[in-house]
Amino acid sequence: MINLLHHFLFFERRTMPRKARKYIESNYIHVIVQGINRETIFYNSIHIKKYLKEIKSKIEEYENVKILAYCMMNNHAHFLIYTKNINDLSKFMQRVNNAYSNFYNKHNDRVGFVFRDRFFTQEICSQRQLFTCLKYIHNNPVKAKITNTPGQYRYSSFNEFLYGQKIIDKEAVKILFGNCNDYKDFFISIHNMEDDEEIEIKDIKEESFEEFIENFQIQYKVKISNLKNNREMLEKFVKESREGTAVKIEKIAEVTGISKSVIGRIAKK
Repeated sequence: MINLLHHFLFFERRTMPRKARKYIESNYIHVIVQGINRETIFYNSIHIKKYLKEIKSKIEEYENVKILAYCMMNNHAHFLIYTKNINDLSKFMQRVNNAYSNFYNKHNDRVGFVFRDRFFTQEICSQRQLFTCLKYIHNNPVKAKITNTPGQYRYSSFNEFLYGQKIIDKEAVKILFGNCNDYKDFFISIHNMEDDEEIEIKDIKEESFEEFIENFQIQYKVKISNLKNNREMLEKFVKESREGTAVKIEKIAEVTGISKSVIGRIAKK
């Protein structure tokens, strides 16, 4: 089979380590939002449609941000986003998440954080990675064994590419596939390709420990160096870092200045 990816060269193929958000250079970003403590935050169609409504509403205010793909799950959501300015993306996601948080808390008669962090980002650095990410996002419900095919799932952009756009517009299609008239055939072929083991698409479980620390300090307004004097926040830090990253107990002990045995006991709770 001809490698169709060779027909779509939008940016130079390269590989790079993940960077802090402010240093991201690529225009293509994989974004994940997740419920705090991995809690379900999209219980049903009402919640999902509300979040997508906020996406559609806010996207009209940000000309430099385009949604290229999405998939809404129960406790998290994936997006492939094109942006000309990373600061605009941050502002856009903050406005969407704040609006949904207000709705969610009011609807569920609760207060407090709804999302675990501001949002997770992965820079997409090559054309191969771009299309691999597109496939990865749409295959989330298949991977979770909710459906057998991505087309059976109601709350992703998969069918928008084939049967009409709602969140995904014509400009987004053009950004992905250029002026290709038969992009639908190519779109299907992407999702039928075997997984490319050389291309890494990170999920939120694989967030770097360094970025987790940065986000934790911002979210909870606390310095990691002060966790010795705040047992409740220390336990939260240990629990969330272990759930959200691949960090080892030894590393947590190192950055907090707390013994490995204490961290180990907290981690076992």
